[in-house]
Amino acid sequence: MSIWIRFTVAAMVLGVTSAAVASDDPRLYQASYDLESIQDYAGALGKMDQIGGEQQGYVYHLRRGWLLYLLGRHGDSAAAYRAAVEAAPDSLEARQGLVLPLMAMKRWLDAEAVCVELLSAAPTDYRGNSRLAFILYSMGRYGAAADRYEVVLTLYPSDVEMRAGLGWSLLKQGKTAEARSAFEAVLQVAPSHVSAREGLDAVASL
Repeated sequence: MSIWIRFTVAAMVLGVTSAAVASDDPRLYQASYDLESIQDYAGALGKMDQIGGEQQGYVYHLRRGWLLYLLGRHGDSAAAYRAAVEAAPDSLEARQGLVLPLMAMKRWLDAEAVCVELLSAAPTDYRGNSRLAFILYSMGRYGAAADRYEVVLTLYPSDVEMRAGLGWSLLKQGKTAEARSAFEAVLQVAPSHVSAREGLDAVASL
C-alpha cells in the first residue's frame, strides 16, 4: 500500500471517528445526567470529558464546573466556570456557579467580586444576593451582611434561611432585641429550624 493510500485511509477513518464523536455528544450529555442522578459524579464527569474539542462550548464548561464542584475539585471547578463566563460573557448562571467553588475555598474577596459583578447586571438575583450575604458574614462584615439579608427578605419575605442569617448578623453586632425578633419569626413558621433555635438560645445566654 502506498504512502498516499495509507494516508487517505487514515484520513477517512479519522473523519468517520470524528463524526461519530460529534453525533454521540447528545448521548454523552444524557449519560452524564443519568450518572449524576445516581451520584456517580466521577462517571458523569468522565462522559463530559469524552466530548470533542470543537463541541466544548458554554454548556460543556458550565456542566464540568458543576460536576467538579460536586467532586470537591474546587480549583478545577472555578477554572471551568471561568471558561463558561468567557464563552458567554453576559451569562448570569456561570457567575452564580463560579461563586460556589470560590466560597468552598474561602476565597471570600474573589467570591464577593463575582457577586458584585453579577448583581450589577441583575440587582434582584436571588443567588447573587443570598450568597453575597453569606460571604460578607463570613468575612466578619456583619453590618453589610445584615443589609444584604434585608435586600433578599424584601424580595422573598418567607425565606427562613435568610431571616436566620439576618438574625445572626444582628446578633454579631450586639443587636440582641432585633436578633431575637428575627429568630422568633423563623421559629413561628419553622419550629424545628436548628440555626434559629441556636440563635435564640445564644440571645438568651447573653
